Amino acid sequence: LKLKHPSVSCKKEGKNQTTLTAFVSGSSRKCNTQGAEKLTKLICNMITTDMLPISVIEGTGFCALMSFVEPEYRVPVRQTVTSLIEKCYEDCVKSLWEKLEHAITVAFTTDCWTALTTESYMTVTCHYIENWELQSAVLQTESMAEQHTAENLAKKLNTIVEKWGLAGCVLACVHDNASNIVLANTPRYVTWESVNCFSHTLQLAINDGFSSSSVDRAIAAASRLVAHFHHSTVAAKALERKQTQLQVKRHQLIQSCKTRWNSVYDMFKRLSEQRWAITAVLSDSSVTKQSDLQDEQWQLIEDILSLLSTLKCATTAMSAEQSVSISNIYPICNSLLQTHLRSEAPSENGKVANFKAAVRRSLELRMKTAKPATALIASLLDPRHKHMRFLSPAIQITAKSKLLQLALMLIEIEKPLSAVAEPDEPIEPAPKKMRETEKSAIVKLLGEDYYTEKEEENAVENELENYFREPCPTLDCSPLEWWKINAQHFPRLVKLAEYLCIPGLSVPAERVFSNAGLTVNRLRTRLTPEHVNMLIFLNKN
Repeated sequence: LKLKHPSVSCKKEGKNQTTLTAFVSGSSRKCNTQGAEKLTKLICNMITTDMLPISVIEGTGFCALMSFVEPEYRVPVRQTVTSLIEKCYEDCVKSLWEKLEHAITVAFTTDCWTALTTESYMTVTCHYIENWELQSAVLQTESMAEQHTAENLAKKLNTIVEKWGLAGCVLACVHDNASNIVLANTPRYVTWESVNCFSHTLQLAINDGFSSSSVDRAIAAASRLVAHFHHSTVAAKALERKQTQLQVKRHQLIQSCKTRWNSVYDMFKRLSEQRWAITAVLSDSSVTKQSDLQDEQWQLIEDILSLLSTLKCATTAMSAEQSVSISNIYPICNSLLQTHLRSEAPSENGKVANFKAAVRRSLELRMKTAKPATALIASLLDPRHKHMRFLSPAIQITAKSKLLQLALMLIEIEKPLSAVAEPDEPIEPAPKKMRETEKSAIVKLLGEDYYTEKEEENAVENELENYFREPCPTLDCSPLEWWKINAQHFPRLVKLAEYLCIPGLSVPAERVFSNAGLTVNRLRTRLTPEHVNMLIFLNKN
């Protein structure tokens, strides 16, 4: 066995023999207590990182491997590894708790999913800004045995907030467009803002376009064709031979998925690339009797590809977890409605034109019914979009007024804290107050703090005007990096930049599903909901 590391050498004989445990423990001795503990921790880390069953340590192959690597090391029993994973979970929770204590505000994403064992779970992820960088973590994966009513969902969310000590710190929760979770995030049940997932909204609009323009018929026919090549070994081998003869890339065909519209674009693109190889295979009746796509369907695939590519770019631009996304919702939506979904020349394919019109109508309707306040404020606080050219002048004025109102409210909240003098600060003597009879009528009417309030309001307004006068940076600029550099110029406004921590999509919660599918399956029915939560938490955090 040759291990590719300069400090490790494995020989059958010789004084220079160095075991893996000795390398881990950093000493030349064979398996000692410290080395054994490190190996056990590495095994626990392997289980949580690769989402392996804990029973893997009892497997014959694993025990044989460890016996060869370190004969003197005794693999711990399952109960020991379970206890160590639980201890690691507690340490990780403590570490995350300390980080969240320093976060001013946080945002949630949430979604519900059903495991292969028919158990239902709710996952909640947390997003916040630390040192002007976006941070994210999985907070909880809770079992949802009760019905998914708005009241039950809201109760579960509020319980998670209380458990993590985040009461009053949650700025918004991002979720899909399902009626129950939308209702659960209303002021009737919670104190934070509700934000609909833009990706889900766009997918619903595109699906409306597919069904209204008869594109779904071409999708169904293409799916049947791809399924034939996936299931027929003879056809698949014939396609490989034709690809070689025609000097086409030997790519497999891609099947679409109903829950991800992007897969339709991927399927169409691959079919377009392999069109002549596919046609050559289907023309040979001795190989297969599967019917080919009609000429008009092939033409529709060619004509609609560029539009689907643009729509996919919109989803891709919004899906990055490590960059600000909520401020991009309205600029991207406006670009789609005003530019890319507009019908072009009269010679445009009629079905493509109908698809554009249907998607445009559906997207406009869905964006009107959504609550725009949070996304608009985030766009104003993003220096790339603060010009608000994608909105009408009337809505621009309303949005700026809302931003000013939020800044003044923040000052009012902080005023009681700043009014308390520090013990080590010198307290200036208060000016002599006038007697009640000497106060003028105007003072009685407007109050003694009239000038102070006006000065603070004017300061916020001036700061806001200076912010909008600043030139907009390029689209490649990081908004958080811009605020980090310019925070001292806008000391009041910078406190609202926390809005940029809100994701524009609920994708972070949905991405947990792929790993969760490896964790909760029919071969691991003994996993309790508590251990499911621990494994997912450690894997993601």
